Amino acid sequence: MAMTGRPRTYYGDRPATPAERAARCRAKRLQAVPPDVVCRTIGPCIMDCCRWEAVYHLLPRTAALITDPPYAVGAGYDHTKTRRRPSQWTHNFVEFDEAFNPSPWLQFAEGVLLGASHYKDRLPHRGSWHYWDKLAGSTPADFAPGEWLWASRDLSPRVFVSLARGGMRAGEENMSRLRHKRHPAQKPLYVMQQCVQLVSPGLTVIDPFMGSGSTLVAAIREGHPAIGIEMEQQYFEGACAWVEDELQQLALFPQGQAC
Repeated sequence: MAMTGRPRTYYGDRPATPAERAARCRAKRLQAVPPDVVCRTIGPCIMDCCRWEAVYHLLPRTAALITDPPYAVGAGYDHTKTRRRPSQWTHNFVEFDEAFNPSPWLQFAEGVLLGASHYKDRLPHRGSWHYWDKLAGSTPADFAPGEWLWASRDLSPRVFVSLARGGMRAGEENMSRLRHKRHPAQKPLYVMQQCVQLVSPGLTVIDPFMGSGSTLVAAIREGHPAIGIEMEQQYFEGACAWVEDELQQLALFPQGQAC
């Protein structure tokens, strides 16, 4: 069958590869970013330091939105409060005590929202609900025993078990591996990888409340390109450093490579 139309090209008459098309899209996006926005391209990730409103119009609606947004929990949870040991945080992150409106983030092809029980009345009736068990069999404390996640896809309910009880943390976030958290609301990489697995393969992952960058690192591990937005400079720099380190580790030890 004869091919109609001109095939998309990149150099000369050679069809562009997916990587070349992605690079072209990133270049066009960089030209459209407002001049006061710090924007970095690190491997398959685009990272912006600004409020999400500044670049919302540039976000591809065909992407998957995966985020743990800032939302008010009752009277608010003070991360600077001393409990069993002095807190490492001198201030709470921006908007930690404000109500979250999910409406702008329901415009994307797919989505996964953490902490969804706190704003469930603003979410569609479609989709599916999933649960992160934070206690993992340990005794309750003054921390939430778990967290509900909403996914836009109609999937069977899943339960993710990952200990996160104050200083008691499992996996890569265990205190023996990560003495100090990168962000007050940092989520375990295991949980974020499970969230990425709730969206269709290959979609670009967007996190408009990037924080420490755990969503982007999880996206990299699951083979997705990603876009992250963080308004606080210190967390933005930390997220960039973490993504760079993750890419370097993958270059040294590709997935599936035997030790």
